[in-house]
Amino acid sequence: MKERMTSVDVAAIQSELGRFVDARVEKSYQLTEDEVLIKLYHHEHGKANLLIVAGERIHFTEYPRPSPERPPNFPMVLRKHTKGGVIVDVRQYDFDRIVEIDIERGGEKMTLVAELFGEGNVILTSGGEIVAPLKRKSFRDRKVKHGDRYEYPPSNENPLELDLNGFREIFSGSNSDVVRTLATQLNIGGTYAEEICLRSGVEKNKDVDEIEPDELRVLYNALSEIAESIRSGDIKPQIVKDGEKVDVVPLKLEIYEEMDTEDYSSFNRALDEFFSKDEIRELEEEKKSKYREKLEGLEGRKRGQLGTAEKYMQEYHTGIEKGDLIYAYFTQLKEILNTIREARESYTWSEIKERFNKAKEKGIEPANIVKEINENKGEIVVELDDKDVSIDIRKSIEKNAQHTYQKAKKMKRKSKGARKAAKKTQELIDELKEKDIDEFKSREIPQRKVRKKQVWYDKYRWFKSSDGHIVIGGRNATQNEEIVKKHMDSTDLFFHTQMEGASAVVVKSEGDEIPQKTKEEAAVFAASNSSAWKKYYSTDVYCVSPNQVTKTPESGEYVGKGSFVIRGEREYFRNTPLKHSVGLEITDQTRVIGGPPSSVEKNGEYKVDLKPGDTDRMKAAKKIYEIFLDKAQPEDRDLIKKIAKPDEIDRFIPPGDVEIENASSS
Repeated sequence: MKERMTSVDVAAIQSELGRFVDARVEKSYQLTEDEVLIKLYHHEHGKANLLIVAGERIHFTEYPRPSPERPPNFPMVLRKHTKGGVIVDVRQYDFDRIVEIDIERGGEKMTLVAELFGEGNVILTSGGEIVAPLKRKSFRDRKVKHGDRYEYPPSNENPLELDLNGFREIFSGSNSDVVRTLATQLNIGGTYAEEICLRSGVEKNKDVDEIEPDELRVLYNALSEIAESIRSGDIKPQIVKDGEKVDVVPLKLEIYEEMDTEDYSSFNRALDEFFSKDEIRELEEEKKSKYREKLEGLEGRKRGQLGTAEKYMQEYHTGIEKGDLIYAYFTQLKEILNTIREARESYTWSEIKERFNKAKEKGIEPANIVKEINENKGEIVVELDDKDVSIDIRKSIEKNAQHTYQKAKKMKRKSKGARKAAKKTQELIDELKEKDIDEFKSREIPQRKVRKKQVWYDKYRWFKSSDGHIVIGGRNATQNEEIVKKHMDSTDLFFHTQMEGASAVVVKSEGDEIPQKTKEEAAVFAASNSSAWKKYYSTDVYCVSPNQVTKTPESGEYVGKGSFVIRGEREYFRNTPLKHSVGLEITDQTRVIGGPPSSVEKNGEYKVDLKPGDTDRMKAAKKIYEIFLDKAQPEDRDLIKKIAKPDEIDRFIPPGDVEIENASSS
């Protein structure tokens, strides 16, 4: 089955695309890694969806994929430069699989280049310079990246403009057979090379050295006939079938005479039906498959949960029975433990085992119920009413029984939990069965690009307040000094806790009045990034103006590195709670962020709330990373793997152990 357009196809569709010269560009989308959709409006032909699949095809489509909710960078650049512009020309470059679309807007002319060969590309250029490529590429003879000159691939012979003398020269310089010479030297592909041979009556595998002048002329005439149909637009598009779809062509071809064909009024329509309809069927089957896979997965999960619940319940009953047996054999077991403990004062473990084995051989009670002595685990295994029961040598018989009962009760709780989980899974199964199967429609969702740029405050602790103010804090005494000396301006605000061992926190005003909400968030930030995090659940924080902060002590006093003297009245935030969140910003930038929960909620798409606890920071960072991946939208998963590694997350966790409270996504 045909997978991409040929140079002949591109030449044939050129006139149909040209009907939309004077069309206005409305909006551009990137549907998948290779697909670009441009919405057009023409005053005569109305609305149209121009689809470009890099490396494959270009045509108008009636079956556009749904566009992603958050577009990647490339369509945003297209919109910036072409939205509202007018198409002034559409042309094929040099009979290659390259289509150029000129767009004018406000006196500026841009050219969109669609490369339909190899892996393909879609490139926006201006004056021959690359503004933005769909894909950055590097080849032996050219590079495709922003700012470089757009270089065309090596030129090919244009068979539509070839005269008889030029045709003869191509054949005289070939050392292959007829069909290969036509296909490769004229860049028309195997299908049209065979069609020319068939129309001319020349044996396709004949060596070019054996071609007679008359045969060369009829070959040229057959080529000219096809070329004239393409040039004039006198085409008869068809989809060719041999049970299944085989090809889509702009002309009626004799090589397909024995096959079934469907005629179409335009080559655009034929291309759209040929490629898009098959894709729709594939997506239809795929969504059904995904539905079945989801349902089978949930049903399998439920079976596993019920099986686990049954297993735990069996362990519960076995445990209760073993606890009862310990009490039933209380006297014998106590005698065994006493014997072992007394023997340990005079004998090695090997000697003790040997003595027990001899006693068992003689049938001496209670040694005959001891099956195993495991000194490494500090336990013995006894056989009580045909059941093996482990007894901890270091504990009393009462505590052994109590421990056995506790383990059994734990199994009962786990069984209950597994059954509860199975009930929830059944609810999911019921919900799934009620859903429209269209919800499982498969679509390729582009991954969002990483947009991360360095900012001056990256090395400090920082967050962006709900009102948009940058708030910074020192990670150590040196950074506290830097922040106050280099980055605190006269209109900023300084925050600190009443205790030592805290960040010097500065709210950057940028000349604006700092809102109360930002002050409250800065107070929470200062409290959470202090030694209070390790000891308390709240602390007092104060706020002063920069002119109240000094390094000049009173006479006879000393101010250490990272410490400051505060003079004048302070604004207090009493009993400020210790709470912090880590999140991901995926809007203007893509980066990990941290700070008071309200600020992370405002600026992030994913959020994990923290409070003081007993989980090591790095362990917590790894858990947060897993939570982000678990909650990620499909288009964000690769991005999260790139920007939210545990080491980076750790930088945004307060200085101390933590407890993860909950996670959310916006």
